[in-house]
Amino acid sequence: MGAFDVTIGALLLGVALNLYLYGVVSYQYVTYKTMKFNDPIWLRALVATLFVIDTFQTVVELYAVWYFAVENYANPSVLRHMIWVTPLCGTGSGISALIVQAFLINRLYRFTGQVWLRIFLMLGAAAACLCAIIDSVESWLLADITKVATLIPLTIALLAIEASVDLIITVSLSRALWRSKTGLTRTDTVVNRCIRATIQSGLFSAVFAIFTLLAFVLRPDTYLYTIFNWPHGRIYSNVSGVYS
Repeated sequence: MGAFDVTIGALLLGVALNLYLYGVVSYQYVTYKTMKFNDPIWLRALVATLFVIDTFQTVVELYAVWYFAVENYANPSVLRHMIWVTPLCGTGSGISALIVQAFLINRLYRFTGQVWLRIFLMLGAAAACLCAIIDSVESWLLADITKVATLIPLTIALLAIEASVDLIITVSLSRALWRSKTGLTRTDTVVNRCIRATIQSGLFSAVFAIFTLLAFVLRPDTYLYTIFNWPHGRIYSNVSGVYS
């Protein structure tokens, strides 16, 4: 595998996957805005915030590819430098994860009424977001991607907490939804659809977190982790059920 495969190639794959998911997010957002949902203002603000974050990240990721592949085409040494886009995307993904996890935790609380579980999960989601911000700042200060291996412990903590919160939400919410079945075909069909969406949410986000972690731990001196990290925020937006 050549040097450009794990740098420019990885960035292109990350951007391509992100653009695909952003297209789905955009369709969901337009559909949400054009249909007359009787949602509270806080939920509409949450949806709009997610879409703004997704749009901003998509734009700056496209700029990163332009910066490396076009603006510095004849300067391959620039690939060693940590430009501002990568840390910013890490922070954006962390904030998107916190927003979606908080939404799902609130939904779980409405089904279970368990205050302790709500507090525990919110603390975990907040801790993961804080780790994402610290990790992004530290990587920006390092400036050289050959030195980011020093951030492996923090990155492991970030992604492990994030994936754990996702899986706990998935299992708990799926269990609560299953218990809410009434025996009526029409109602149970809706419940089954919610269970499927919940499982997809936790599974996809956890898988992307795990693959990001593996890529970063195994090859921290490359951009392989961006294949999974850059689209990660769009995974939360797509499968969380916020737009529904």
